[in-house]
This record gives sequence, structure tokens and C-alpha cells, in this order.
Amino acid sequence: MIKRLNKFSLMMLALGAVLLAFLVGGSNAQAASGIVDPTGAEATINIVDTKGNKLRDPQVNTYKPGLKNVDVKIPGYDVNTTLHEVDFLFNSKLSPNYKTSIYEVNDKTGNLDSTQTYVSSSDHQELSKATLEAQFGSLATVNEGLAKIVEVYGLGITFASNPGDPFAAAASMGVPETINVVYDYQEATMPVEYINDNNGAVVKTDTIKGFLGKKGTYTPVVPSGYQLVTSSPVSYDLNSKSNAKMTIHIVPIPVTPVTPTPTPTPVTPTNPYWNPTTNKPADGKTGLPEYANVKKTAVYAVKPIYMYSSPTFNKNDRIAKYPKQKRINRPMFVITGYNRSNNGALRFKVRDINEGTKNYGKTGYITAKRAYVLNLYYRSMPKNNKITVIAKGGVNSYKTASLTGKTAHYKKGSRLHVKKLVKHNLTTRYQLTNGRYVSANKTLVIQGNY
Repeated sequence: MIKRLNKFSLMMLALGAVLLAFLVGGSNAQAASGIVDPTGAEATINIVDTKGNKLRDPQVNTYKPGLKNVDVKIPGYDVNTTLHEVDFLFNSKLSPNYKTSIYEVNDKTGNLDSTQTYVSSSDHQELSKATLEAQFGSLATVNEGLAKIVEVYGLGITFASNPGDPFAAAASMGVPETINVVYDYQEATMPVEYINDNNGAVVKTDTIKGFLGKKGTYTPVVPSGYQLVTSSPVSYDLNSKSNAKMTIHIVPIPVTPVTPTPTPTPVTPTNPYWNPTTNKPADGKTGLPEYANVKKTAVYAVKPIYMYSSPTFNKNDRIAKYPKQKRINRPMFVITGYNRSNNGALRFKVRDINEGTKNYGKTGYITAKRAYVLNLYYRSMPKNNKITVIAKGGVNSYKTASLTGKTAHYKKGSRLHVKKLVKHNLTTRYQLTNGRYVSANKTLVIQGNY
């Protein structure tokens, strides 16, 4: 065994033992007194934080000639400020002197607690920054001094990317079977927003919290009345203390009409204009005016309107008032059906989708006149193939027409070049010349240079 260690290695081991003896101090401090053969012995290296979170999978070192120190730095964890503790727990059969060697930064005193347990005795000291600087020179923190001590040990780990010779160090000082590296806990967060795809509104917010470096899967909890656009869980990586926002896309659950039981006997109306359930003619047309919207599409009001409980509008039947608003704040509705007044005027049966307002979720009838109500989504290309972002919070672009896979954010006033209009279910999207998609919602964008 001794033939494996050259004279230079033995000299460096002796110097290391002397320095360690000085650092731990006391009459019980012992230097290396024998050489052992660590060949084949194993040491498990654990890297965790002060709350026990695993920062890296455990690694097993098998001691043999040519073995290199394992770099135990962790991205985002500054050694000089977050290194908290290092423990060496020695193999009792291959360690003539040491049982344990533990160094821990004392948060109360600011010193480094050194606890050495030998075969027949033990020793405890508090090493101040000044004491450590007497050996290592100027130090930024006591934490840095702890890292310097580990480099002197050279028993299998390093903070300075120093390959070292842990085989020779273990032969002289003793063979560790467990090495624990502990960093201070650091919290990381990721904001979550649930976005209504019909109008771009934020319906709910959440925050993912964990330790820095944590990876996991987020399972969305959908607000009442909504459903996910994509139902699969979403992976996350807290690779910084403050991470980019996660977006969950949702849409309102369609309202299913309830069929009364027993089914009432139809009554033929006396008003010849009232025909909301006219059968579809043989030519394929609906019997409604060409401007009438398809059920479950969205519209918005461009002039002041009321919502009524009946298709025949009477003042006493008003259930909501919608004053005229700026384009970005115009009231929006989803069409759920049609009806006509007693004098034959077409009405939209709608549901209010203006989140955050007192009328949100109300159902009733509004006028179908084009002078008052228009499609919420564009159905044509802009003449100059340009659109302008008008939403206060801007708009996002996405990889797909279903608005998944956020790629960029465009602030209010941004002018975007459009390639084509794309239909998605009962809404539309604009595909930009870069291939990405943005909503064609008229409260978010406007055609042309605005």
C-alpha cells in the first residue's frame, strides 16, 4: 500500500494534518498516526438544504487510486453565503483517529462550530472569522472559511473544482463512509395565472412555492364554472428565486339547456312573426338573417343596451344595464339561443361573460341589431395586413391556435404583421408572419395602424 503513495503525497498529508490539528485545537486534537488502505471502501455524498430537501441525488464514491474529488457546488447556492454545514462520518474499521468531523455555521454567534470526535476523545471549538483568516488569509464570510477547511481535508469533495487526491488523503487521515453537505434553505416561487381564452381575462391566480432547484408537476385547480383547454398536468422547474409566470388556459363550461319533465304540449302562437324554432329549410339556411350569429359565439355591445328577462322588451323586464364603453371595456356576451319579440324582432339569448362585474353570469335577452351588437372576434383580414395591440395589459403570442405555448408578450401600441386569419372552434386567431398566433378578440387588438 505504501508504494502507492509517493513522497510528495505523504508530505502534503502531513501538512494537512498539522493544519487541521491547529484549526480544531485543544489538547485532544490528533494528527494522522497511521496509514490505512481505503481501496474498495465507499463513501455516500449527500447534498441537502437546512430543511432536508435533496438538492442532488446521493453519489457513492469508491476509493481507489486516481479517484477525484466530487464538485459539490449547486447552481444558485453561493458557497460564500449559503454553505451551512459539512459532516464527515468515518468508517470505524478504516479510520485510526477520527469518528466524526462536523463543521456548522452558528447563525446566532456568526462563528463556525467545529466538533471533532476521535476514537477515544472529543473536542468542540468556535472558530471566528479572524481565526480562520489567520490560516487562509482574507475571507468574505465564515462560510467561505468552511469551504477552505474542506479543501484541506481533500477527502472526496470540493467547492473549488479541485480534483485533488482523495485516495491518498483517506489513507492518511481515515476513510469517510458518509459526507453530508448542507446549504441554507432558499425559497423559490412561480406565479400561476388562469386565463379565460374567450376574452383574455385573468380568472384566478396561484403561486407555486418550493426550494430553489425544485422540479415538479403542477395540477391545476379550475375555478367553478370553467374547464381546462388542455387537461394534462404542467411541469415546472424552480431554477431561480423568482420564476417566469405559468399560464393555465381555461374556458367557461357551456350551459346545457334543461328539458322539462313532462314535456309541455306546444302551443301555436297567435303572433305570426314569432318563429324562434323554425325548421331549417331544404336549402340549408337557418331562416335567420345573415348577420345573426351562431350559438355559443361571442358578441359585444357597441352602443348602450339593456338585458331583459323576456324577448319582448318592456321596461319592467330589464335585468341589467350596459352603458356605452370604450372599445377595450365593451360588455361581452356568449349567445346561447334565439327568440323573437311579439312584433317579430330577433333577439339573442345570451350569458354575460364580463368577469369582475356585478352582472357576470346573468342570462337574458339583448337586441340582435347590428347597430348595437357585433361579433367579438374578427372574421376578416386587415387591409394592410397589420393589427395594433389595444389591451391595457398587452397580448401574448403562442405556438398554437389553441393559444398554448406562450412565445412572446406584446405591449399596448405594438403593431403586428398578420399572415392569415385562423378559425379555432367558434373563435378566431391571427397568425403572425413569424408563425405565432394571437387572439383576434376586438377588445384586445384592432385592425390597421392605430
